[in-house]
Amino acid sequence: MKSYRLVIRQQGRIVGHFDTTGEAALEDACVARSLFGPAGGYQCELLVADSERRILESTPEGLRVLSREKCYRPVTCAVKNGAERRHFYAASTS
Repeated sequence: MKSYRLVIRQQGRIVGHFDTTGEAALEDACVARSLFGPAGGYQCELLVADSERRILESTPEGLRVLSREKCYRPVTCAVKNGAERRHFYAASTS
């Protein structure tokens, strides 16, 4: 299952991020993006994690996962929401 991260900047400064996973994750990211528009000086970047890095321990009893880290990469996508289409760009501009 893919996870999405919406990185939110205001005038170039990172103010936070929104992580979401699940069946409606991409649509949820679209809704969150709509709250932070260019009029307020916001820029958003959408990232997707479709893989992860794992640190494993191998013992005589078998393998054990010690840690997991999602691997995010920029995406360009479009989601249809009713009659409206919202577009995300990996590096959106004001």
